[in-house]
Amino acid sequence: MASSHVKQSCVKCDKGGGIAICSGCQQQYCVKHFIEHRQELAIEMDQIGQQHDLLRRDLSKDMPEHSLFTSINTWERESITKIQVAAEVARADLQQILDRTKNDLKISVDKLTNELQSSRELDDYTEIDIEKWMKNLKELQMIFETPVNLNILSDNDSQSSINLITINTQLSIKNSLQISNKLTHERFDTVYGLTNISENGLVAQNIGDNYSRICGKNEYSSGVHQISFRLDEQTNSCPFLGIISLTDVLNLREITLSSANGWLDLDYPIINGKTQAIVFSNRTIQSGDEVTLIIDCDNQEILLEHHRTKRLIRQSINLQQCPFPWKILVALSSKHGSIRILNYNKST
Repeated sequence: MASSHVKQSCVKCDKGGGIAICSGCQQQYCVKHFIEHRQELAIEMDQIGQQHDLLRRDLSKDMPEHSLFTSINTWERESITKIQVAAEVARADLQQILDRTKNDLKISVDKLTNELQSSRELDDYTEIDIEKWMKNLKELQMIFETPVNLNILSDNDSQSSINLITINTQLSIKNSLQISNKLTHERFDTVYGLTNISENGLVAQNIGDNYSRICGKNEYSSGVHQISFRLDEQTNSCPFLGIISLTDVLNLREITLSSANGWLDLDYPIINGKTQAIVFSNRTIQSGDEVTLIIDCDNQEILLEHHRTKRLIRQSINLQQCPFPWKILVALSSKHGSIRILNYNKST
């Protein structure tokens, strides 16, 4: 029996006799429509070639400016402006510090000049005076020749891509302190609370369970005065170190003294009887540490130098809240807390 053979028809004319198969679309065409199919493919190929040529031509030109270029340019201008402003402020702060240091040095030299002239005119000086003046001159010369102790603080703000700078003004205060290292003769005097005063008023120790407040004997209304202390014994908290107005001395039994200005620790200032620190964290001042309280009546401020960390902090005083004369004020918060005035000439 003979097998049957079915002819495939052309996809275009649906007539039998499709003899050509396109290897691309796998369709069968008659001769006529196969030729047309190839002509259509040739036209599409020409169109692809034209698009290719257009793309190569466009690539030979500059690409259109991206919108982000505008944003980057704006950021650059604003950042440069911020840097210029920060630099100008830093320069002004530095110049102000240098001018103040020079002025402080000039005041000290003028004071020494007057002292030398007066002693020479009166013929009132000894070897001890000459030795002291020579020491003062060497100290002043050293301050003049030594660069001001400053550094630059960088604003490491994670939200900013640029770290701005400022001048660390706290370090510059050291120059004023170095002008004179003469300590003021002071001793503890007026006391509120259970406190033991010993060694001719040089040592104060809290022997009760509550705060004890101790004032110094001297009154301060002019000049610059330095009193050094050592914390002989300390438990769980630091003592208050600072000043109060003479008008508040009789109110030591009160919890809040409106004229009290000073520090519970380096980062915990007390201004006009109110604590300025928000959170009390780790303490800096420890048992055995030495500190110097500087009472600068002329500039209406007080300073505290912590010798172990070499930190020096300052606080301006409002004379309306804390009028002259001032007295030193120490508050010991816990039993067995003890503080000592250093380098005091017991013979005076």
